[in-house]
Amino acid sequence: MSDFLAKDLDNLFNERGIDKSIYADDVKFEDPITKYDSINGYLANITMLRYVFAPEFILHKIYPVGDRTLETRWTMKMCFRILPWQPDLTFTGTSRYEFDLETEKVVRHSDTWDSIENQEYFSVEGLKDLAKQATKLEQTPDLDTPKYTVLKRMADYEVRKYDPYLVCETPTSSSDVTTGEGFNALASFIFGGNDRKESMNMTTPVYTTSEQKMQFVLEKSKYEKASDVPGAASTSSSDISVVEAESSVCAAVSVPGIPLEGDVRSAESELRSALERDGLDAEPGFELARYNEPYVLPPFRRNEVLVKVKNFSL
Repeated sequence: MSDFLAKDLDNLFNERGIDKSIYADDVKFEDPITKYDSINGYLANITMLRYVFAPEFILHKIYPVGDRTLETRWTMKMCFRILPWQPDLTFTGTSRYEFDLETEKVVRHSDTWDSIENQEYFSVEGLKDLAKQATKLEQTPDLDTPKYTVLKRMADYEVRKYDPYLVCETPTSSSDVTTGEGFNALASFIFGGNDRKESMNMTTPVYTTSEQKMQFVLEKSKYEKASDVPGAASTSSSDISVVEAESSVCAAVSVPGIPLEGDVRSAESELRSALERDGLDAEPGFELARYNEPYVLPPFRRNEVLVKVKNFSL
């Protein structure tokens, strides 16, 4: 049944849809804000999610938790399309599928969210979590960006698995990650100031690291490895290099507006405290990721502090 359920969940939000024959007519479904007690209600909820939120469902694993119960761990990313600013919503958690051993049908499906403690139906905490995400105004530019999967979203941070990506980087003299030092040198490099006079497209975010480096992400669609990227121009006085950021697991926390150095350091400290609280092993150092152009108004800016996490598992 595990293999069948895993394959069936691939169709959860597509045209084909799930195989309703494996669910009892009176299947019970419950999550922190939704409750149904029939297959028709269950399917109607899936249809609503599909058309209103355009969800992407990622199944991480499936495993037994009893002789008639399977549990899945998942990530669901959604876009709240009916709101003018179309905010992105992310939920991670578990689903428990309880089976009737005689009919081999699912009789109960219960979801929990990692971001809240009160998992009971019509949880005020769950409603607040949904509202918090829906009212976020921050925008991410439609540019090339490192690809990642949210593995776990907590109330105050999320854990992501990043694919490898390329950056060009230059050292900075200041330990203040908010100064913008190094930006002009990197901008000159990608806009033709390199040994091939090759112009590259702007990407997002711009990283500044606690190791005193500024980094621009390079287009994954254009450059597969560091040796594909032009080198620094021989006439350039800037110290620019191209490196590959390896696949990593990072914890990320949002820093709103136009963050100052104190805001960033405070966010890093709070993130480390949260990781310690949850038993996660944080590595030294951090990155400040800034996604938007300078003219974007503060409420619409996306900024994040990222800390790498060791030995993370779901």
